[in-house]
Amino acid sequence: MPRKPRPPCSVPGCPELTTGGRCPTHAREANRDRASRGGAVYTTRWQRIRKAYLYANPWCVLCGRTANVADHFPLSRRELIARGEANPDAPKHLRPVCTRCHNGETARNQPGGFAAEARSRREASEPPPF
Repeated sequence: MPRKPRPPCSVPGCPELTTGGRCPTHAREANRDRASRGGAVYTTRWQRIRKAYLYANPWCVLCGRTANVADHFPLSRRELIARGEANPDAPKHLRPVCTRCHNGETARNQPGGFAAEARSRREASEPPPF
């Protein structure tokens, strides 16, 4: 029985054949780059902080449902780190929200992504204000 041909690496210009996604070389580079930018935020330390915070604050501040997300608010964790905050995961930078509210807030307020595309389409179709 013939086999399905293996696709090339997903990094443009790399001819290495893979089982899907990146080749091992580019996968290692991507992981190294992600770690150097501080992308590994979901560490064991964060899980402990999140669990303790949600235990102390069990209700969503927006709708009153059971909270299951410790959201950085009003500044994101990335913005707090950029400002030189010593402990960006301190309880004063968090708020308890449910997944539904968190996803809605993220879609409305986070730059980029689906919400930004929809907003730019909507603004482009609006008539001039004069």
